[in-house]
Amino acid sequence: MSPLVLHWCITGFLLLWSCAYAGLVTFSFLLASPEHWARLVSEGRISQAYADYIAAIPAWVIAITCAAAATRLLGAIALACCSALAYPVYAVSLVLVCIIMFRGFFIADVASVISTDQVVLEIAFLALTALAVLYSLYARNAGLLR
Repeated sequence: MSPLVLHWCITGFLLLWSCAYAGLVTFSFLLASPEHWARLVSEGRISQAYADYIAAIPAWVIAITCAAAATRLLGAIALACCSALAYPVYAVSLVLVCIIMFRGFFIADVASVISTDQVVLEIAFLALTALAVLYSLYARNAGLLR
């Protein structure tokens, strides 16, 4: 596979992933009501402890999460536009995600209210964010971005 084809495959994946994350953040923090979370609890899809955790997320964490979603999306758009700005934008996104993860896992102990599968998913999202930073640095250094 040529580097250019690989670039577009990776860029397409990162763009889809960032759109999905932006949609999740928008729904979770701007559109979902307490009734939505209560319904998920009643359906057994999340625990009451997790619904309580979500309801207690501070506004500053929600703001950082929205900024992480925005920078992730902007990084993907920058890759699609072959802009070297992808690297610093993704780097900011990684810093924001690390803050969110540190607060969630070490300060708020989210691992005690989510499933093991959700913990693995959070780790995978952190890894994908780090890989986006590394890929954008590689693409810039390989001359794929200007």
